[in-house]
Amino acid sequence: MKTPSVPHAFAGLLDDYQEYCTEIGNKPETVRIKKDFCLIFLQFLSDIGCNNIFEITAEIVAKSCLNYANKDGYAALRQFLRYLFEKSLISKDLSAIVPHHKRRQNVPSVFTPEEIKKMEDTITLDTPTGKRNLAILLLITRMGLRSGDIAELKLSSIDFSSSHVDLIQQKTGEPLSVFMPECVSSALKAHISINNPSLMDGYVFHSMSAPYGSLTTSIIRHIVKVCIVSAGIDVKGKKHGPHALRSSLASNLVSGGTSYDTVRKILGHTDPDAVKHYVKTDIERLRKCALSPPEPTGVFLDLLCGRR
Repeated sequence: MKTPSVPHAFAGLLDDYQEYCTEIGNKPETVRIKKDFCLIFLQFLSDIGCNNIFEITAEIVAKSCLNYANKDGYAALRQFLRYLFEKSLISKDLSAIVPHHKRRQNVPSVFTPEEIKKMEDTITLDTPTGKRNLAILLLITRMGLRSGDIAELKLSSIDFSSSHVDLIQQKTGEPLSVFMPECVSSALKAHISINNPSLMDGYVFHSMSAPYGSLTTSIIRHIVKVCIVSAGIDVKGKKHGPHALRSSLASNLVSGGTSYDTVRKILGHTDPDAVKHYVKTDIERLRKCALSPPEPTGVFLDLLCGRR
């Protein structure tokens, strides 16, 4: 749906709301999206001849919701209506009229620790390529690094004495400091020692053919897929790239009792809720939390029986 223009009667109101969104910490792109969703509502008001925001009613709000092809707009409309009420621009809080729309969330594709070990064991270490590939795979499966960060990994980011990798994440621009397990440290040392001449540019990983440039994310994805296929793992219905292995690490850590905050820090997320969906994959653990529903009574029972 094409975003409508700002109705003249509401131009100042929308400007004030955008300023409010900026003040509460919304990023410019978020403010723009909220503005577009609010415009759909304000255009509806203009179309029905309601040019005074104080005159809106619950019925008007309910009818305006029919104009949202993208139901993500409901959340933006609810916040806008709460803003109007808190600023005394409307007499009642009409945000409760707006339906709640929950996005469909896909369960992350994950592999078990046994499957991941199979992948790692498929790599032979009698060639420089094998040593390189094992180091790359372990950085993903044991430390959860993104392929972009591995491709850009510098020697200066690795501190073998403290067993830490410190880098600036390519995706977010945020710093990340993560512990390096012994198996990863050993694999990196083996790779670096045998490929020392090609490390003159400071990058850790390079192509094994001319012109021997630093590695790309597409090569990293290829390495991961080859390991999965070589291990004979069924990937039907699953994503099977580096991100799936990163998800697997998070899910297996959460299933093993590691705190959300610890997993969040390992993965480099800033949002405290970013890793909570990984617990969905541990069905057996979730069964222990399941509660039997209460027997229906009263109005609810009448509805179920078709009496209302």
